[in-house]
Amino acid sequence: MEAYNLKVEEFLERYTKKLSNEMGTTRRTAKMNIPVITVCVEPGSGGHDIAKGLAERLEFSYIDKEMLTPMAICNEVSAKGLDTVEKNRTKGVGDFLYSILDKEYVHPDQYLCYLKEYVSTLGHIGKAVIVGRGVNFILPKEKRFAIRVTAPLETRIKNVAYAFNASFQDAKKRILKRAAKRKAFVRNNFHEDIDDTLHYDLTVNTSRLDTESTVDTIIGTIIGAQINHPFDKSESYILRRHR
Repeated sequence: MEAYNLKVEEFLERYTKKLSNEMGTTRRTAKMNIPVITVCVEPGSGGHDIAKGLAERLEFSYIDKEMLTPMAICNEVSAKGLDTVEKNRTKGVGDFLYSILDKEYVHPDQYLCYLKEYVSTLGHIGKAVIVGRGVNFILPKEKRFAIRVTAPLETRIKNVAYAFNASFQDAKKRILKRAAKRKAFVRNNFHEDIDDTLHYDLTVNTSRLDTESTVDTIIGTIIGAQINHPFDKSESYILRRHR
């Protein structure tokens, strides 16, 4: 019964040693290769707290709104202009109006170019947890571990209502509006469905797990996956014979 009383760090240390032996002598001294972790968050699921917890536990950089400042500096544009694009995600007539009224305006296509360039750089650097913005569609599979954080709509409505002291009706409107914008952003820019589970290496349902337990689950999954060398190639194979 001792195993049930182990802290997650102790368990992972033992399991890492076990994996090291199974990987063979050529990889026995190699450090675990964990690339960028991308976190796609359903509104109200608690994904931002989970991403922060992951970054803290792994000693990775946490990147969400923080990316706008370096993106703006590198491209000599306004961080406020980039933030406006993120909040509104407009094109067509709405985008045209912003271009006239806002002196710090950044075109959505420009924003996307800046985003891809910055995220690609992070992919080379590694050791980062990046939230949202469809970044799992920018980085190749071997350079990221993609997580989708979800929960039933009813649970997410309660979470948002309690967090913002809002009515359930207002919380639902907020969730559906944000979800629709994120879905449209991914569809328009990456031609993919953000809700398709095949785009993610791991999907977690926070209706049954608290933040700490979810972080433990994700870390355990990533380290446990090392035996299948998931970050050495774009596809891995689980159903295989072990020698």
